[in-house]
Order: sequence, then C-alpha cells, then structure tokens
Amino acid sequence: MALYSIKDLERISSTKAHTIRIWEQRYNLLDPERTDTNIRIYNSTQLKKLLNVCTLLDKGLKISRISQLTKEQFAREIDHVIAESFQGDVHIEAIINTALIAINTYDTALFNELFANAVKRLGLRKTYERIIYPLLVRTGLMWIKDDLLPSQEHFLSNLIRQKLFAAIDSLPRLPEADQTWVLFLNEDEDHEIGLLFAHYLIRQYGKNVVYLGARVPYDDLFTVISQVKPTHIYSFLTIPFHDQTETLLDNLASDFQGSSVCISGGIERARKVAERNKISCIQTIEQLIEILNIKNAS
Repeated sequence: MALYSIKDLERISSTKAHTIRIWEQRYNLLDPERTDTNIRIYNSTQLKKLLNVCTLLDKGLKISRISQLTKEQFAREIDHVIAESFQGDVHIEAIINTALIAINTYDTALFNELFANAVKRLGLRKTYERIIYPLLVRTGLMWIKDDLLPSQEHFLSNLIRQKLFAAIDSLPRLPEADQTWVLFLNEDEDHEIGLLFAHYLIRQYGKNVVYLGARVPYDDLFTVISQVKPTHIYSFLTIPFHDQTETLLDNLASDFQGSSVCISGGIERARKVAERNKISCIQTIEQLIEILNIKNAS
C-alpha cells in the first residue's frame, strides 16, 4: 500500500497541512502512523477518506457534521453526491476526487464505473470537457510537482486512451465524406489524448480520419499526405515552444498548401507563427465543430 506524508496530502487534496492537523486533533478525522522521528505517515485509505471529506465539504456539509458520520453514513453521502445529476461544479468535483482515488490505488474497476456513468449521463463530449480534461490538468500539475507517480500518470492516460479508442471504433464508417483529416503529433510530442478526442469528434461528424498518433517523423508525414491528399491536417502542441516548433509550422504551411492546416494548444508565440502562416488555431471544441460543418467540394 502506498504511503504519503502530510505534504503529499496537502498537495493532492488542496487542503492545507495545518487544516489537516486540526481535523486530526479536534475531530479524529485521520489516524496516521508515526515514524521513529514522529513524522506523520498516511496510507491510501486515509488519502481516500480525506478526498471524500473534501467532496462533502464542497457539497456544503460542515466538518463537525462530517466527523460524526458513521462509516455507512459517510459512504451513503458520497454515493449520493456521485449519483446526483452533474449540473453543478460540486458534483464534478466529487467525480474528479473519486477518479483521483482510483488513480492513486490503481483501481481500474472504479475508474471504469465512473467513466461509464458519466458518459451515460453526460455523453462523451461533455464527459471529456467537464471531467476528463480537468482531471488531466489536475493530474498533470500533480505530476509536474512530483505529487503523482509516473506509473499513476501512465495508468490514467492508458485508461482514457482505451476508452477513446473504443468510442472511435463504435462509430459507423460512412462510404463517402467531404473531408479527410490527417491527425498527428510531431517527433517531440507524446501526449495524444487531446488528438484522440479530436479523432472521435471528427469521425462523429461523418468525416474521414487518418490517425498517425504521436512522434511522427516529418518525412513519414510528408509521404502520407502526398498519398492521401487530405482536406485538413491537424496537430496538437503540448510541449514548450522552441525553434523546431516554428520550423514545423513553417514547413506545414509551405509543403501542404493544398490542405487546411490546423493546430491546437501552444503558447502565444506558437499561435503568432501559425497565424503568420495562415494556419488555423483551434482553441475550443466549438471552433472545431464549425470547421466540420463546412461542406467541402468532393
């Protein structure tokens, strides 16, 4: 079982260590073990309880009330929050907190259940917008600050990738489409979840997709585009801007003038280079849908 310091709990739950200590002393909320040097050590069960406490606090319960709940009452309150409609931020936070528990404990079944329920209630698009994307942002920050193990980040990424691939495979293939998109990440890019969701959305709108995935050498991209002759070329920029990024955007614009080149992500400097090259910068799902609704001549 994984072990956490009070600083770990502070970073994962966004609750001050001082507050956690008060909850322990005043309400016996957590019961950490102590090292030989009297340092608090928490296990996964205690992390789970803390995240659930944060969920109930967001719902409006007082800490004094939460501390008096029996184990069964506590579980019912959490189940009630998750089972409610996802119209408010409190409900979304409850799901994200529970997803964090699944990630920290490598609980595939729990994550699968959360994802299935969210898609059933919200649909895949809103699940991505309101749950998956915020969860990725939060875990990304945790990973950067060493609050999330690389194995936990890979665990989450692969679960989401599996879900998106399954959703894409379930879509019908249309015999004819007025748009063909080539989707790729350049040789320095690994994080393809945003690109995969774009793949799903483009296919959902009845367009053809040639999906190349991450770390595509430019020569290979050139060969594919020369053969496929797509109407659109689409990539995501997730790493910091550097000279090779500018070169990539310049080359995309000059080498593939017969296609509409689009990018998402990137800092302001990347967007300025894109605009200079008449590359479309897609910053929202609505902007992508607007392009998908344009009828191209066959």
